[in-house]
Amino acid sequence: MEDQEIDIRGILNLLRRRLSLILATLVVCLGIAGIALFALTPIYSASTLILVDTSRNALIDPDAQASSASSENARVDSEVEILRSETVLLDVIDREGLLSDEEFGVRLGLREQVLAFLRLGDADLPQGDAAVQSVLNRVKEAISVQRRGLTYLISVQARSEQPQKAAELANAVAEAYIQDQMQSKIEGVLAAREVLDARLQLARENIGRSEEQFDSFINDNIDQLAAEPGSSVADLREDLQSITGSREELQALSQTVSEATASRDWSSLVAQLESDALAELDAQRQTLATNLSNAGSDSPAAINLRQELASVEAAIAERANQELTDLRAQVAQLDDEASGLRQQIRSDVLSSDLPVDVLTQLYEFQQSADLARTQYQSLLARSGDLQVQSELQIADSRIVSRALPPASPAFPNTQLTLLMAGFVGLGLGIGLAFVYENFVGGFTSESQLSLVTRLPVIGDIPLQRLNADAQSAAETLITAPLSQFSEAIRRARAVVDQHLRRTKGVLPGGTPSPGPDGNGMVVMVSSSVPDEGKTTVALSLARAYAQSGKKTLIIDCDLRRPAIHKNLGIESDFGLFEYLAGRTEGESLSSIILRDEETGLSVVVGSKRSDIPTDQLITSNAFARLIAAAVKNFEVVILDTPPVLPVVDGLYLSQYADAVVFVVRWSSTAQAEVRNALGRLDQAKNPEAPMLAILNQQVRSQSRYGKNYDGYYDG
Repeated sequence: MEDQEIDIRGILNLLRRRLSLILATLVVCLGIAGIALFALTPIYSASTLILVDTSRNALIDPDAQASSASSENARVDSEVEILRSETVLLDVIDREGLLSDEEFGVRLGLREQVLAFLRLGDADLPQGDAAVQSVLNRVKEAISVQRRGLTYLISVQARSEQPQKAAELANAVAEAYIQDQMQSKIEGVLAAREVLDARLQLARENIGRSEEQFDSFINDNIDQLAAEPGSSVADLREDLQSITGSREELQALSQTVSEATASRDWSSLVAQLESDALAELDAQRQTLATNLSNAGSDSPAAINLRQELASVEAAIAERANQELTDLRAQVAQLDDEASGLRQQIRSDVLSSDLPVDVLTQLYEFQQSADLARTQYQSLLARSGDLQVQSELQIADSRIVSRALPPASPAFPNTQLTLLMAGFVGLGLGIGLAFVYENFVGGFTSESQLSLVTRLPVIGDIPLQRLNADAQSAAETLITAPLSQFSEAIRRARAVVDQHLRRTKGVLPGGTPSPGPDGNGMVVMVSSSVPDEGKTTVALSLARAYAQSGKKTLIIDCDLRRPAIHKNLGIESDFGLFEYLAGRTEGESLSSIILRDEETGLSVVVGSKRSDIPTDQLITSNAFARLIAAAVKNFEVVILDTPPVLPVVDGLYLSQYADAVVFVVRWSSTAQAEVRNALGRLDQAKNPEAPMLAILNQQVRSQSRYGKNYDGYYDG
């Protein structure tokens, strides 16, 4: 549980440290989403709901049967595919005039526009089938059809840049589908009727052939039939011939009258019908026509004569139609009489005492005629049913909910898009924070620093807030010796001693032994870049050694930016630069050493910035003599060196060090810079000198330390 608490607290601290990066990423993602929402064209979606009735909805259908559940499901799925078919969509394109529509009409595609802009293709609009196909593809993309679960409901969704057009398009697809469905049913019925009509013609011909065979048989055997005792076949035949002749005369007259009436040949009409009423009307017509020819064409008399002539001709036509109707009625009456006579002849013939073979043949003719007549009547009745059925068809589907113009666009969904962008931005920001913290940014824990640098970490120094009158955090060792800061410095000193004992041996009492010549130990304090707090660490470490009773000297070797004199609040006209440049009054070390009255620490400050290349001073014999004198007179010599990356001085100074303390500022120094600086130092330093890392100015959770160690710290 303790490890889990530490991990959670570390994650929370990471998020707090990189809060600006997380918020910046979140704002960027929301900004991109906002720009995208502003740039995207809103798309509206409208839906029409169609109910498929799987029962047959023909009002006259003798073959209607109940269907199974599986066939009903297949039927609904089939209707979905029909709704998606190009036939329905092409009908919608034609009805709605989408070929010339601004949104769906013929226009250049993105690829063609790019090619035309680059002058790699023509900018001509597609024509003919290509134009229709391009519009059809856009309509397909705008229409989606799907079944609602396992119900008989089908949803037709249409998308458009305009809400009204989306609703109209969805309704148009539904209406075109239902109209196509009803038209298909009508065409199916009419196709069946055409097949029956062809069979009707054959049945009619069979009846005619059967009648002709029977009549031909009777004609061929009329003498034998007439010779039978009590036979009236001959008389009946004479009557039939007489009626047939009269019928043909009336039929011819009816045809002539019909043609004369249609051609308005009134004189011929009157001559054919021989009617006194028509003759009188025709006489009036001729008189009026004569008078009209003698009158002026535009005179009032001519106008009245034309009206009277038109009235007389209308009366003649009406009378002619009545006569024609009477003639047709007489023809129909004669047909009935002829049919009765034929039936009577057949009855007499069949009832006569004829030879068996003759009767058998007559029965065959009779049965063949009856069968042909029965088939004809059955086909005629079915053809009539189909005709009525084609006129009474209704669709199997109906619209149960028409599409209405939507109030808000379906795409883009502003709230959802911004919410998703917020989540993505937050997640991306946290991910970038972890990446920056662990691979790009600074170090935030001893374990991370040790893992990346592969160096022993001697401690993490907490961030120390300075009082108004404090000049350096190093004063904390004097003003608050029991503080977390002071304890961290003493712990770092202890770890340095441990590593020095491993490399140099141990004196009685645990003090690292001097070198073979009895000289003191040199500890170099450096960093990769400026402003990492190496001077504060060096001064604090030197004061810790001095407080422990060690004769300690700290040398400000940063000749470019000397800072120890500022941290101590002392001023001197002579320092390390003057000593190395030969500007001091003496050449002994004591001539430039100052003393820290609070701890007894000896200090060599750098009072002024160098105006010449400092590497020449560091590599001079004077500096070598200075170090030699320092290690002879002091047990511990602390070198506050310049940062490694911007200045080469630190690499030359590392060869004097028995141990190198490398300062890394918490959550600030880039990992790449640390690795680069350590690589340079590793090549320049004494191979036997251990290199130790220390994490500086770490921000610690006060609740954790206050809870666990409140009794050990003061200040």
